[in-house]
Amino acid sequence: MILADKARRIPGVAAAQGALTGVFASEQDLPIADYEKQTAQNIATKLKDLSQRELRMVGAYETKRENRRTITDRIAKLTSDEPWSGYDGQGVREITARLAGRNAETTSKVRSYELAHKDRVGVLDAAARHTVS
Repeated sequence: MILADKARRIPGVAAAQGALTGVFASEQDLPIADYEKQTAQNIATKLKDLSQRELRMVGAYETKRENRRTITDRIAKLTSDEPWSGYDGQGVREITARLAGRNAETTSKVRSYELAHKDRVGVLDAAARHTVS
C-alpha cells in the first residue's frame, strides 16, 4: 500500500485531499467522464456512486467554475462521514468481513451510508444479517 493510500485511511484526510485536488483539477482528472459536456442533472445523478474524496473533488471543481446549485446541493446532501476511516476504498468483501462482530450502531451507520451512497446489495444484505443476529 502506498503512502497516499495509508494517509486516506486517517479520518478527514481523503475528504481534504479531494477538495484540494478539485480546486486544481482539469476535466480529465474528474471521476465523471466528459463532465463539461453533461447537464447539471446528468452529473447530479452520477454523484451517488462517488467516494467522499471524489465528491469533494467534484464539488471544489464545480464551485470554482460554474457553481451550479443542482450539483453543489446534491454534493452537500451526499457528503458525510464514512462509517469508519477508509470505508469508501473498501469492497463488499472487506466491508462484510468487518461487519462481523460490530455493534448495532456501526451496522446501522453502514446501512444508512450504503443507502445514501453506493447502494451495494452485498453490503446491505450483510448489514441486515448482522442487525438481526
